[in-house]
Amino acid sequence: MKKILTLLLMFVLLAFSTTVFAGWNDRDIVERIRAVGNTPSAQKKADRIFLEQAKMSPGFRRPVVAIVYENNAKTKYDKAIDKKLFEYLDAALPIRTYELVDGRKCKAMLAEAGIEDLAGAERSDVIAALAGSGVDYFLYLGVTPVQVKDKSSWLAAGKIANTTLPFRIIDINNNKYIYTKTYTESGKTMSAIGGVGSKSVTMEIITRVGKLIQSAIESRMPK
Repeated sequence: MKKILTLLLMFVLLAFSTTVFAGWNDRDIVERIRAVGNTPSAQKKADRIFLEQAKMSPGFRRPVVAIVYENNAKTKYDKAIDKKLFEYLDAALPIRTYELVDGRKCKAMLAEAGIEDLAGAERSDVIAALAGSGVDYFLYLGVTPVQVKDKSSWLAAGKIANTTLPFRIIDINNNKYIYTKTYTESGKTMSAIGGVGSKSVTMEIITRVGKLIQSAIESRMPK
């Protein structure tokens, strides 16, 4: 009986976990970014008031940033990767300064124009496809498959991880790049006590690149 109850509990937990994860992936990208941000509750309340007041101001308009995010890391902790990167995007693109929109429609428009590889697409093709869409800036961020290898010596064991994150921001109205860079990064973690997990070394890379992305946005994006 005890074994049966244990199996049932495991099944329920697995089903719950799967449902939560699926819900996360189905949510609007903007909602996901804002949900994981580190914005204090008082600031969130002030932001809500600001947005309500802005709706009543006829000429008020924030720059519109369409975001397309593709996580192809193919790890067991993709959700953690999403959340960590979204923390930096949320901080770099505050509600009062920018209006974020889900880039799925933009992605569909680009696909109709024959543009499937967003990381390598020509700037002029992206601009032509999004002209007249109401989008001011197109932001693309991707994560390629994470490669993790074991590393050991006589005194320690650890992991080495490698991945690439293509990142670009295009100014649609002025036909130019705001920023474009492909981060090819590696991380290493060693420990003399027990094994080191793949997640920790991967998240080290993601955190490092997230900080660089936040800095690039804050220093280069027009406000």
